[in-house]
Parts: sequence; structure tokens; C-alpha cells
Amino acid sequence: MRKIKNKILGSVILIVTLSVTAISALAYEQFSSILEAQALREDTIHLEQTTNQMNHLIDDVQKYAANMVNDELLQQFAARLKYSSTYDELSAYRDVVTQLTKFNVLRDYLESSAIVRSDGKIFWSSLYIDPYFERLLREDWYQDALKNNAKSGFTAPHLIQDPESKKIVSFFIRFDPQYGGVLLLNIDYAAFESLFQYLGQSFDQVAWIGPGQSLLYQQGTATEMPAHTLSADSQDIQVVKHDKGYYLASAFEKSDWSVSTFTSNERFYEWVGYIVRYWAIFLALCLVLCFLLFLPIISNIIRPILQMTKAMKQVSMGNYNVQLSFRSNDELSVLKNGFETMLGDIEQQMSERVEQERWKRKMTAELLFAQINPHFIYNTLNTVVYLARKKNYTAIEEMVESFIGILHDAVNIGDTSLYITVEQEMNIINHFVTIQKYRYADRFEVVWSVEEEAKGDYIPKSLIQPLVENAIFHGFSEKETVGHIEIIIRKRSGRLLVSVRDDGCGMSQEKARSIMKGTLPPARLPSGAMKQIGLWNIRERIEYLYGQEGRLVIRSSEQGGTKVSVLLPVRQQPSE
Repeated sequence: MRKIKNKILGSVILIVTLSVTAISALAYEQFSSILEAQALREDTIHLEQTTNQMNHLIDDVQKYAANMVNDELLQQFAARLKYSSTYDELSAYRDVVTQLTKFNVLRDYLESSAIVRSDGKIFWSSLYIDPYFERLLREDWYQDALKNNAKSGFTAPHLIQDPESKKIVSFFIRFDPQYGGVLLLNIDYAAFESLFQYLGQSFDQVAWIGPGQSLLYQQGTATEMPAHTLSADSQDIQVVKHDKGYYLASAFEKSDWSVSTFTSNERFYEWVGYIVRYWAIFLALCLVLCFLLFLPIISNIIRPILQMTKAMKQVSMGNYNVQLSFRSNDELSVLKNGFETMLGDIEQQMSERVEQERWKRKMTAELLFAQINPHFIYNTLNTVVYLARKKNYTAIEEMVESFIGILHDAVNIGDTSLYITVEQEMNIINHFVTIQKYRYADRFEVVWSVEEEAKGDYIPKSLIQPLVENAIFHGFSEKETVGHIEIIIRKRSGRLLVSVRDDGCGMSQEKARSIMKGTLPPARLPSGAMKQIGLWNIRERIEYLYGQEGRLVIRSSEQGGTKVSVLLPVRQQPSE
């Protein structure tokens, strides 16, 4: 293999190394300026999106407040300063609270609202009058907002107890002069903060600036910003380049607020991923170029290897009828001859193994049948002896006829196959039940529930008989009442379900699981008869004949009866 390795590696290493080195140097020089421009453009887009969202929020608050001050009930309450009694005033206040609540629930960002009458009396949307609110409105955030006699505006962020401490931004709007008073809307500070937190994901520093260059919110590492970036008064985004990075500023419409951001040079360097992507593209182009250059050289080398690779894949999928057609004067010819010799040996061994396994399973199944027949014959002959002593010749005749029918089926095991149709198995079971009814007179009854379309399907011989025998012997031997056995055969989604259900004594769940797992082998009685041979035998036969496609399920509880189900693939033709 050294010749092939030297041919491929010598050519590839030389051309790929020269191509990648040259293209990478050119790519880095070309894209370094593009990187900075692209990063700045994306930062501008992020700032524009946040500015638009803030403008939308401001506009919505202003319009919603304007609708509220035009409400007739609120206007009348703000205008009326005197009432005939305190009760009348409280009653009117209650109606106002209801109206304010209706307005508040229509906006998620509204925490509460209040009406400040011209006489200075405050009516909160929480239906209580507390001196705390009168003291609250004496604070700077409210007094500074109203000192310029503006029609409406936002206050600085402040804390309020209603009932727990909350940080809010209030918006005030005056009623028309004929009514007097002020409507105050308390907006959750988080409604503004969330916008700047999202913006902070794209910048090293974000600052929300209020009137007089006051700092309302700041996120990120503290950096000294140029003064002119904090006084953005146009609707366009201002960009200022600095030695440490870029500053961007934008003003919000219909307010005296603005936002300033800072992106450091280090953050721009994080965008080196763009260069890596472009470099990957150049590398791919380089590899394509190398492939085109090397194709005439390496095609003769690769073709035999590809043939051997495909042949190995076919072998791994079970197809041993493959041939290699290439000719080579190097080490590949040795591999070809060895591979073909190996395929012949494997195919011969597989054929021998399949034949051995087929005979092993057939012989094992026949041996398992042999375990059933002596046990059944022993019980039947005992019953015949008993009937003979009673001189019940009619019963003896009927039993012997049924016994002959069963023996006729048993001797045919090796003639054709190990399978039988459901209908034939039903006839054998009827013979078996006839025999057992003489042995266990008036102790049980059997009911068939078989789908008509399932009668022609093939199942293993003597599959149901051990289940019925176990139900009779182990299920009803100690019961005083008449037992019931139901034999159910159904077809479900290409599979055949055979179930035998009884209402006998049952068994423990631990024993049932042991039988299904095969950890409970058949135990022998002192007399030599097999105990629990039926279920053990069936589990072994299903495993030999069907492998993973067959399944035995036992559902049983002590004194609760037993249901044994066998799930098999549907076969409409006998199998060897």
C-alpha cells in the first residue's frame, strides 16, 4: 500500500498547501473592511428596531391617555369639587374606580391610574384615600414634570407602594381647563426596561437618557460617552467613531428621551466568524480545483479501491455473489485474490450452517413433541383403564376413537412439516377435549371463538392442546365448581393471536414471568410425569420456530384464572 499512499499524499499535500495559503492571505485582506461595515450596519438595524418599538409604546400611551381624559364620567368627577355629603363623594369615587379599572385592564403595561383634582385631592384607582399619595405627589418626579405647564408628558422613573414597592414611569395629562385636574397613568418600568435589555444583547453599553442628560437606565460596562452622543435630537441615528469603538444615538418621537449605545472594537473582532466562513468557501473552491487537477492522476488508483469498497458493502448486507473486475499490477491484486477466496469460504460455511440450523430446529421440535406425547398417553390410558373397570364401553369406544385421531396426527410430524392449519388443530383439540371430559366429568366446558378467515392459516402442531390441558389439570383440579375455557383465535395486522383463557386457580405473577422468560424449567414429578411441560414446551417451540417474531404472554393471578396468549406471524403456507 506504500505505492498508493505515496502517489496520493505527495500530489495532494503540495497543491492543497500552496492553494490554501495563497487564497487565505487574499481573503483576509479583502474581507477585513467588509466585516467592520457589516457589523456597524447590523448594530444600526438593532437600534432602529428598538427606537421604533419605544416610539410605538410612547404613542400608544399618549393616545390612550387622551381617550381617558375625554371620558365623560372622569371629566365630571374631576370638575366637581364639592358634594352634599361624604357618602355622595365616596359613591361617585366608587364609580370612577370602576371606570378606571376598565381602562387599566386594557393595557398590560398599566399598573394603576389616578385623578388629581384641581383642589389637590387625589383619587386612586385602588378605591382608597391615603395621605401617602398626597405626600407622593410632592416628590420631585411629579413636581418637576408639571412645573413647565405642559399639557402632558412623562415623569422620571420612581418607586411607589401600591401595595408593594414597584418601579414605574408615570404619564400625566391635563383635563381641559373647563374641568381642571390631571389624569395620572402609572406605567410598569419593566415595559421600558425590557426593550433596553434586549438592545443590550447587541451592544457593550446601552443608556436611556432623559431631560437634562439625566440617566434613566444603563446596562453594560460604564464607558465615558462623548457629550454630543447624549443629546441626539434628530430622528436619524447618529454614528460617532471613537478610538475605542463606535457610539450610536437616537431620539424618541413625542418625548424628550433618547438612547445611546456603545460597541467596542473587541466586540467587532468577535465577528471574525464571517472571515472564517468566507475562508471555508475559498477552501472548498480550492479543494474542487485540486480535485479537477488530480482526477486524471488518481482515477486509476481509486477505481479498484472503490470496487472493493462496494463489494464489501454488498457482503455486509448478505450478498455474497459479487465479483471484482479490475486488473492491477500492485498490492491490490493480492487483496483481490484474497477477497474472492474469502467470499467462497464464507458462502460455503453459511450454507452448511443454515442446513445444520434447519435440521437442529426440526429435530429439537420433534424432541419437544416427544415430551408431550408420553405425558398425554399416560393420562389417557389411565382414564381408559378406569372406564374399563366401570364397564363403560360406550365411553371407552368414543375415547379410543378420539385417541386414534390424535395419534394419527402425532405420527405425521416428520412426513410433511411441523405446521398444521387452524381448522385441523381445532379438530384435534375437539378429540382431546372429548378424552378429557371422561377424565374430568362435568368439571369444565370449552367455548370456541375463532375468526372464519383465520381457519386456513398455519400454526405449529399441538400448539393449543398443551394450553387446554394445563387449564384443565392445573386450573380446575382443585376447584369444586365447573370451569370455563375459552379458545380465541384472531388476525391482527398481519399477525395471528391465539389465546386460551380459563377461570381456574391461576398461578402467581412471579411464576408466570419466570415461565415467559424461560427461567423456570419443567420440573419432574416422582412418577416421571412432566409438570408445567405445556407452557415451557410452547415457549421453547416458539423460540425455535419463529425466533424474535413469536411471543408468549401469560396473564394470571392466584384464584383469578389464567390467560395464555401466543402471537405469531401469519403463514398461509406450511414451512419446513
